[in-house]
Amino acid sequence: MRKEYTLRHPVVNGLFYPDKKSELENIVTEYMEKADKKSLYESIREQTGLRNPEEVLPLALIVPHAGYIFSGKVQAYSYSLLVNSPVDTAVIIGPSHQKSFEGLSVNLDNAYKTPLGNVEVDLDFSNELNSYNDNIFINEEAHLSEHAIEVQLPFIQTVMKEVKIVPVLIGEQNWENSELLKNAIISTMKKLPKNYVVIISSDLSHYHPHVEAITLDKLLLEDIKNMNAQSFYDNIQSGKSEACGFGGILTGIMLSSETGKKKSAILHYMNSGEVSGDRKKVVGYLSAALY
Repeated sequence: MRKEYTLRHPVVNGLFYPDKKSELENIVTEYMEKADKKSLYESIREQTGLRNPEEVLPLALIVPHAGYIFSGKVQAYSYSLLVNSPVDTAVIIGPSHQKSFEGLSVNLDNAYKTPLGNVEVDLDFSNELNSYNDNIFINEEAHLSEHAIEVQLPFIQTVMKEVKIVPVLIGEQNWENSELLKNAIISTMKKLPKNYVVIISSDLSHYHPHVEAITLDKLLLEDIKNMNAQSFYDNIQSGKSEACGFGGILTGIMLSSETGKKKSAILHYMNSGEVSGDRKKVVGYLSAALY
């Protein structure tokens, strides 16, 4: 019997980003145009040693997931590296903010709806991930209420028209689950060869005064620059740095270390106080590329 076509409807449209198609198109385009790609690639070249970074598809991108007024500018730096790229499928990894659960959850809806239209889910990849381990399963309730994946979609739809997605939420963020996800992604990519990019959805430190936030986030940026998974994890666990989606970042570092070039570039960093003017309680936002 044929499975009914299911659609995951947006939950933060009109809150985190505009609900009207034309307004959403305009704001995403405006953010993208402000990201200077020439300077960006020069910076990547300096940080990674890659001779022609404009010809190298990132293995993974770290992007924030706040309201566009706060983090849209930062998101655009990562997505500018994917304009007209040959990506077939984007694996999007986010934390579960609203629902607690153990393990990992891959959504098996046919598509995600946004004001810009529908984004198809790569069900071949998603089903393969789900079958990899009993700790990877479907927790539909968590996906229905989660914004971390949803806010990436309008940018993805703008820069990669035909791309499919694999929506992954990490319930309990720990070393074991990040390693499990890394292994599952590598195994699935080998079984289903095509062009992939991993999108890691995460904000950094939350609700600290500006100076304290800068200190916390600077250490996290250093760990990403050094691609040191153990140091990154230890500093998160001890509270020396913070990221609400640290499990996805850890997975990305592991992926790069095992299958990539173990190189990274910080594309842009800022915090919410630079937008709101409120420096007493800020949230950090990072755009970074892993190769």
